[in-house]
Amino acid sequence: AGGKPVAQDQSQAAIIVTAQLREQRQIDVPFALSAFTGRQLEQLGVQEFEDLARFTPGLQVQNQSPNNPAINIRGITSDSGDAFFEPRISIYQDGVSISKPRGAYVELFDIERVEVSKGPQSTLYGRGALIGAMNIVQAKPDLDDMFGMIRAGFGNYGYWLGEAMVNAPVSSTLGVRISGRYKHRD
Repeated sequence: AGGKPVAQDQSQAAIIVTAQLREQRQIDVPFALSAFTGRQLEQLGVQEFEDLARFTPGLQVQNQSPNNPAINIRGITSDSGDAFFEPRISIYQDGVSISKPRGAYVELFDIERVEVSKGPQSTLYGRGALIGAMNIVQAKPDLDDMFGMIRAGFGNYGYWLGEAMVNAPVSSTLGVRISGRYKHRD
């Protein structure tokens, strides 16, 4: 039937994940995993976990207060911030555990990818991952080019947002990337 070849959309390219603590394609991971690149999150308008939950099957997040998200994977929640409470959902940022939900309020800004592993992950992430695990990987410095970004936004109830990022290579093996975000709402 001699049709034209269809070009592959860049947004559908394979995402390389580290959900099993090694680099592999998302499709090769043998458990339920949702992964998003930083570019995909920008296109979807995702700024925090509560926004991410709208696009991730089996994940629900409710911000109970400005620093206490209730994270729910497959119907089981982990929202206690008590010192004696063992978390059931592990959250990692660049390989470092955020052990309590109250410390897990992370702005999803200037990141490389976010991975949400559903189901027991105790073998890989320890006993704090009985329900699942979330892995946030920040964007690393680009050693090939100097660039930056500035963005601002505003909305109802006195909302305004300011973001900035600067990437500068120092040498062939060293680079600096500085980013920040400020949000305000009445």
